[in-house]
Amino acid sequence: MLNSMQKDVLTEMINVYVGRAAGLLSEMVNQRIILSVPKIELITVSSADESSKHFPPIFTPGHIISSSMRFGQSFEGKAFLIFPAEQAKLLVNACLGEDLLVQVDKETLDFIDTDFDVLKEISNVILNAVIGEFGNFLDTKLEYSLPDIELIYVSESEQKILLKENTYILILHTAFWLAETQVKGVIMIALSMNSVTWLIEKIDTLLED
Repeated sequence: MLNSMQKDVLTEMINVYVGRAAGLLSEMVNQRIILSVPKIELITVSSADESSKHFPPIFTPGHIISSSMRFGQSFEGKAFLIFPAEQAKLLVNACLGEDLLVQVDKETLDFIDTDFDVLKEISNVILNAVIGEFGNFLDTKLEYSLPDIELIYVSESEQKILLKENTYILILHTAFWLAETQVKGVIMIALSMNSVTWLIEKIDTLLED
């Protein structure tokens, strides 16, 4: 749905947005955080294609941490920040200044309330910053819900995420760098057809100018 020029513009915009979010996170944890989005995809959740409702293939079977929040009004949808569980634990430890787990045993990985609080705050900063900048770009006011966070098991046979049919999903492959630690995850932004059309029309206007 996105041509190469539209994708280049959107990738550049989003890297600016996440760069600002990284600056806020750096202040929050008192250490430098670099956050980038090297790759974006726009896919469609179709009632005719059950495979379109699955998690992106970067998620191998196992536990993931998903933090999500709804936003609206004219530009509306639901945004997710998702990490494999062991990557989420590394991110929490790095942000808290604790010893990094070089190898994480997926079978014995435990999360405590503090871990979820840190991840919720991280997702709140990142998702608010990215979605808020989209609102600024479209010159529209947005309202946000509080983030929900879940520990989910993703199996090979059932890798589904609950989304409405005929929804567009903007997938942002993200990478965090903290000191010597790199953590990978994705930001997923589910949008209605009208919201996607509006965003692309605005990008096309920018390209014309």
